[in-house]
Amino acid sequence: MLRGIVALTLVLFAVLAGTSGARVQAQSPTYRLLLKDVLINADIWDKKPKMLAAGLGFTSIIGVAGLTTDDPFDSENLARQAGGTWNRIACVAGNTPKLSAYTSASTPQQVAFAYGSPTTNADGLPVEFSWPVQPSTVAPTDFRVTLSNGTTVTPLLASIYPNEEYNERSVVVLFGKFGDRESVYPVKTSVVRRLQLVGLNGTIKSAAGLSAKSTGSPYAAGSTGPRLVGAKLTRMSTKGDSAPKPFATALPNSGVALYGKQAKFRLRIYTTGGFSPDGVRAVFPTEFARYFRLHVRGGPVIAKADRTYKIAGKPLRVLGLADLGKKAKTYDDCYTEDKDNYIDIVLSGSPLAARRITSVEIPASGAYSPFYNPGGPGNAPTPGVKYTSPGPHQVQKVMVALDNPMTVTWHR
Repeated sequence: MLRGIVALTLVLFAVLAGTSGARVQAQSPTYRLLLKDVLINADIWDKKPKMLAAGLGFTSIIGVAGLTTDDPFDSENLARQAGGTWNRIACVAGNTPKLSAYTSASTPQQVAFAYGSPTTNADGLPVEFSWPVQPSTVAPTDFRVTLSNGTTVTPLLASIYPNEEYNERSVVVLFGKFGDRESVYPVKTSVVRRLQLVGLNGTIKSAAGLSAKSTGSPYAAGSTGPRLVGAKLTRMSTKGDSAPKPFATALPNSGVALYGKQAKFRLRIYTTGGFSPDGVRAVFPTEFARYFRLHVRGGPVIAKADRTYKIAGKPLRVLGLADLGKKAKTYDDCYTEDKDNYIDIVLSGSPLAARRITSVEIPASGAYSPFYNPGGPGNAPTPGVKYTSPGPHQVQKVMVALDNPMTVTWHR
C-alpha cells in the first residue's frame, strides 16, 4: 500500500511540474503526516531558541534511481556511481536485509515518502535547533545556505525526518545542491522566513534570523566529522516514543522497550548527524563500551555496560543503548534502526549516583571506535572515492534534568 502511495505521489508531481513554467511542489500524504503539529515530551536543549549547528552531511546520494534489494548487483553499481558505498553483509538466517543494510543512498521514492517530493542525486544538510520545531511551518524556502564560493542557495526539500518521533523533532534536514567533495561546501545556514520553534509551556518563537556557521567540509582531511551538540539526563519515560504509523517501523525502541523495568534514567545525546560505525551499518544497543564513557563527579569513569559502579556509595549501571531499533535476539548487519540525531544511554541505579554524571565522552581512538555520518565509507569503499571523515574525540557536558525534564507537550 505504501508503495502505491509513493507511486501516486510521483505521478502527481510529474503532472503538476508540467502544468506551468513555475516550480510546483507536490506533497505526499505520508509527508503531510509529519507536518501535523504534535509534540509529546519533546526535548528542549537550551532556555533560549538557538540554531546549535548546521553543516553539510554528505553529497549526491539522496535520490539514486533504481536501487533495490531485488537486484543487488545493479544496485551496487548505481550506488557506487553516485558516490555512495555498498556494504558486504552477514546476517543470521531468517533476517532479511533492507536496502539500508547495504547503503546509505536512498531512492527518489524514499525521498518522496518522507520529504514530500522526489529528487535525484541531492546532498543532505541537517540543522539542529535548541527547541523543537513547529512541524507545519517547515519548508525549504525557510532557509538560505551560503557556500564557500560566496554563492547562496535555497534547499529543494525539507523535513523533520528521520527525527519523526513525537519526543524529538528539533532537527530539520535539508536536501539540495550544497557543493561538492572538494572545495565547495556550506559555510553558513540561516533561517530567513516563517519557521517557528516551540519552547517550554508551548511558547512559540520565530526562528527567522537564527544561523550557524559550518565547521568545514565533512570530506576534508582532518574533518571534525559528526559531533555532539547536547546531552541530557532525565528520568526514564516512554511519553512521545511514537510516530505517525508509516514511520514507526523501528519502534518501539525506548529504554523500557529494550530493558524493561530496570530502565530508570535516560541520558539522551543529541548529534549533528546520523551516527554509524562506518556510514551504513546500524549502531547496536549492545555497543555502549565500543563508543562511550561517562564521567562522574567523585567517582570512576563508567566504561562498561552491565557492570554496577559505586558512586559515592550508591549504585549506577549502564544497561545499554536505546532510541535505535527494536529489541532483537541477535544484532547483525540486517539490524534496522531509526538513524536519527538521538541516541539514548539507558541506566539503572540510585538517583543520587545519577546526579553525579557530569559528561559523556566519545574517545574515538584506541580501543574506541569513531562514528561516521551516512556519507562514510562503509565496510567495502569504492577505491578512489572520497567519503566523509570519522568524528573526533569529544566530551559533552550533561544537563542533569531529573527534577525538571525540560520537555514540551504541545499540539494544534
